[in-house]
Amino acid sequence: MIYKIDSRQNAKIKDLVKLSNPKYSKEKRLFKIEGFHALEMAKESGALKEVFVTKEIKDLDVDQFVVSPQLMETISSAKSPQGVICVCDYIKEKDKFGDKILCLDNVSDPGNLGTLLRTALAFGYNDVILLGGCSQYNEKVLQSTQGAIFSLNIVNNYDLKLLKDYEIYATEIKGSVDLSTIVKTSQHILILGNEAHGVSKELLELASKRIRIDIKNIESLNVAVAGAIAMYELSKN
Repeated sequence: MIYKIDSRQNAKIKDLVKLSNPKYSKEKRLFKIEGFHALEMAKESGALKEVFVTKEIKDLDVDQFVVSPQLMETISSAKSPQGVICVCDYIKEKDKFGDKILCLDNVSDPGNLGTLLRTALAFGYNDVILLGGCSQYNEKVLQSTQGAIFSLNIVNNYDLKLLKDYEIYATEIKGSVDLSTIVKTSQHILILGNEAHGVSKELLELASKRIRIDIKNIESLNVAVAGAIAMYELSKN
């Protein structure tokens, strides 16, 4: 159905805006994400529930709420709104994993987390385990993923000890080996740690190998950059 909304005081608009609150989003099991690319991926995944648009979209089997460009500007979280906001159901987690798993240990920066999720999809890490306080439904994370969230199996706070058949690589400086020198195994877990504190001691103790990326002229790399390099290297045949 197509509905027209003229006021920011409309109940549907108020509910949409409240989805920016993590507590409310979690309670309702709903999140919002913006843009036409995200719309297509959400539609394909079956997670799309309803949309708020400035122009009606044809062949869309969900409720559409048409608003003025001015109203869209006030309710959008994007710097340059594309004129479409998608409301989606939380994506069901699966406890069956493929050969390559990315594990993010309390990665705190939303931009880093979103970029890592997008990069994971690019390199075939279709299963991602999030540990600690990081959430894939943070608005900044969602925008950074560019819709990748709809193609990933993202599981929160899964116990890695249950995954006994995987080689576990954890990024660490001390007592580690250069990533380029290890014999790669196809079935593995790559653990990346918090920006300030790295991988936790508990997870380091689970690791089969502690790995590092040898660099020059600078002390360390941003976790999203390091993660991209590690996923690329580990994905090589």
